[in-house]
Amino acid sequence: MEITKNTSTPARRTEWSLSLLGGLKHHGAFEARERTVHVAAVGGAKLDHTDAKLPAGPTHLVKAALVGGAELAYPEGASAEVDAFSVFGGVDLTVPADTTVEVRGFSLLGLRSRGTTGRPGGPVVKVRSYSLIGGVKVHQEQ
Repeated sequence: MEITKNTSTPARRTEWSLSLLGGLKHHGAFEARERTVHVAAVGGAKLDHTDAKLPAGPTHLVKAALVGGAELAYPEGASAEVDAFSVFGGVDLTVPADTTVEVRGFSLLGLRSRGTTGRPGGPVVKVRSYSLIGGVKVHQEQ
């Protein structure tokens, strides 16, 4: 009988980013995690998933900052959930035309885009954003 230790490390499901000053940026070909958490005093999150290797299910972004927003882009067929809290800063989201976007939350001073309806049964991006100044902007590619 032979007993061996599994030396392969499983892929991290959650990526943590904590900073006093500074943001989180991902673009190009990278491996996206199931959940990304970014906490900063000053600093936003800029994630462009259009060329990323995505997990099988939806991706989740949780962002909290006093100053700093979230700028996100998703490829065709991607589903995601975004939770954002900021005192100054909003969410700027770009999705393909067939994606449904559900927007919830509030902004004391700031505009909030209405959700958009994509194709039935297609990908869904859920945004929950809470901010004092800054809203949610949704851009759909044509």
